[in-house]
Amino acid sequence: MTTEENEVYSAYEAINNAMIQKDRTAMELYFDKNLTFTHMSGKKQTREEFIGEIMDGTLNYFKVETKDFSISVKGDTAHMKVTHTLTAKVYGISGSWTMSGENTYKKRDGIWVRVK
Repeated sequence: MTTEENEVYSAYEAINNAMIQKDRTAMELYFDKNLTFTHMSGKKQTREEFIGEIMDGTLNYFKVETKDFSISVKGDTAHMKVTHTLTAKVYGISGSWTMSGENTYKKRDGIWVRVK
């Protein structure tokens, strides 16, 4: 991987760790203010709603196991495709779910921030 790809992957890991550790400061650092989240159920949330539910224990993330990923970087924008297995207790339901998704990151002040 290139240096930039490694930096993006490090941001991805930092986000996962912040969600597991319920680290509000790190989540606010790595999640763009306008970022929205869509759950498996289709429920959509703002950044504030998502972080709030992590902090109050509605969403409890225990482990994120990355299965496969690819990262492409052009300038200050990166796209990451990832498949991971998430072990969590969400909305009262415990389990492990394997999911695939795509995220976009922008480099701001030396930090790769998730914007989409």
